[in-house]
Amino acid sequence: MPRLLTVQDLVVEVPGRNIKILNGVSFSLDAGQTLGLVGESGCGKSMTCYAIGNMLPRGLGQAGGSISFGSGESGSERPTIAMIFQDPTSSLNPVHTIGYYLETALYRHQRLRGNDARLEAMRLLERVGIDNAKSRLGAYPHQFSGGMNQRVMIAHALAAKPQLLIADEPTTALDVTMQAQILYLLEELKAETGMALMIVSHDLGVIARLADKAAVMYCGKIVETAPVEQIIQNPSHPYARALINCMPSIDPADHQPPVPIPGSVPLLDDLPQGCYYNPRCPRAAGECFKRFPPLAPVAQAHNVACYHPVAA
Repeated sequence: MPRLLTVQDLVVEVPGRNIKILNGVSFSLDAGQTLGLVGESGCGKSMTCYAIGNMLPRGLGQAGGSISFGSGESGSERPTIAMIFQDPTSSLNPVHTIGYYLETALYRHQRLRGNDARLEAMRLLERVGIDNAKSRLGAYPHQFSGGMNQRVMIAHALAAKPQLLIADEPTTALDVTMQAQILYLLEELKAETGMALMIVSHDLGVIARLADKAAVMYCGKIVETAPVEQIIQNPSHPYARALINCMPSIDPADHQPPVPIPGSVPLLDDLPQGCYYNPRCPRAAGECFKRFPPLAPVAQAHNVACYHPVAA
């Protein structure tokens, strides 16, 4: 498959304060592929997405690295990117109807207006599973549930006909049943349109279901990348293994409770010397306290930044 996105040594920082929000993030994504970014809150997952979408918050800037699209050759066009956010209700403008929201996007991206835009907006709502689409166009976000608003957000993203869809914790604010419906919808849409998907989650179950490959982030760095089956079945970084151990088992014969990770993610202006995970890591020793380990291969397509990786 052709290369769609390449992120190389990306650095995002607070100018003048030497606080790096992202520090040397690198990965690639092919057309039609799904990449899962996983890690605790504050590890840099969402900021990576904002940098790719050119939506960095005010006060932050890209201080190094590159984000290239296509083959990276001169003349390569930037793909159409759409993003859905973790709190759909607060992402929708409360003073505009759902119809206005969708029709505005359709005009901007497809130059549809009037009856053509209205019919396409209805089709999009029906495609994401919202019944009575004609009457729903006149509704406001507060008249919809969280799950319905998330479906509207997905419909809004589809209006751009994206080649890359970034989903930032798309099921966090939803109940379990609605989470399953949204994940199934994303799977369907990806298969139907052939778009690439980048999904952010702290839930490894979501990543395991949707992603082809996964990248584990910690304190603004990627500490492990591998095909998703490798991450789930044979994590090499102690942090990735700890995240796996936090997941409750669905095996009725497994009576072991989830194991919490001790401590918390350090502040970015007070990072420990060496590997950032060393204060929480039972395997930390020697070199771990001196310098951050480089991302190195441990198997085919499996890279880990650790001096003492977990054995298979």
